[in-house]
Amino acid sequence: MQNKVAGSELTLPVCAVAAAILWWLPQGAFTVSGLMGLALCLVTTYIIMETNAWQHIIRIRTRMMSCVWLVLATCLPFMHFLDAPLISATFLCISYLLLFLCYQRHRPQAYVFHVFLVLGIGSFFAPVMLLMAVPFFLYLIVFLRSLTWKAFWAGLLGLVTPYWCYAVWLYLASPQALFEARSFPSNCLEFSFSPLLGEGSGMRLSSFAVLALLCIVSIIHYLRTNYDDKIRVRMFLYIYIVQTVLLTAFLVLQPAQYETTMALLVASASPLIAHYFALSKGILNTIFFVFSLLLVVALAILNLWMTSFSIF
Repeated sequence: MQNKVAGSELTLPVCAVAAAILWWLPQGAFTVSGLMGLALCLVTTYIIMETNAWQHIIRIRTRMMSCVWLVLATCLPFMHFLDAPLISATFLCISYLLLFLCYQRHRPQAYVFHVFLVLGIGSFFAPVMLLMAVPFFLYLIVFLRSLTWKAFWAGLLGLVTPYWCYAVWLYLASPQALFEARSFPSNCLEFSFSPLLGEGSGMRLSSFAVLALLCIVSIIHYLRTNYDDKIRVRMFLYIYIVQTVLLTAFLVLQPAQYETTMALLVASASPLIAHYFALSKGILNTIFFVFSLLLVVALAILNLWMTSFSIF
């Protein structure tokens, strides 16, 4: 059953229809923000699908990467609106798509510039994306083997370009506001542990626990079976693993930014979870697959229905 679900052409359409039906529960009615959020989520689904199609991250014909993203995004009510969590996750998926195109390129400047340009734009919505510049440079050195001096300066230029444009716009709007405005990424250095334990902590902790369980099992499975993949694919999946670990650590240290960090974590962990579900075999893995489905359904009931009841 697990292999049939992973390889079926109907899996993605079924997930898309289910997501479209459940998308409106946290809102209680059709809204413009919800409709645009659903459209952006489907665009992100396509971006993830293209990433797998271009790089063959999963070595069988499957849409599990897109399906896992779509299901997990639907289970999180704060991702149902056109807001910072969903927008930042979309920019992160675009940056992965461009980053993987840099693999062993002799002249990767154009791709590197656009990778960091996307990170810079995304940092307006999720400040942690600005901090991602450091590991992204390391990925280019260690995993992708494509960082040159020109690419390094192109990356820095791409990272600061959105802030230059914002500064020019702010100056044209009000010269005094340029010196009074607070930088968007500054709150990424503010540590606060109270929000995760406050109102709605049950849904937050349960969502994080389910995602953490799926990530741990997927990472362990991949580290035990990574010899089956090509070297290029291994590098890409190692990037996903490191990103998942870093974002998990950041979420623990910065629970005040739970929603945006959780959205980025879903975008980074979905390929790992999909890789596990699509390629694992054996009765124990099938049992865990069924258990995971039941766990995700329970999470959707807890998050979506409880959120919809709180509206009324």
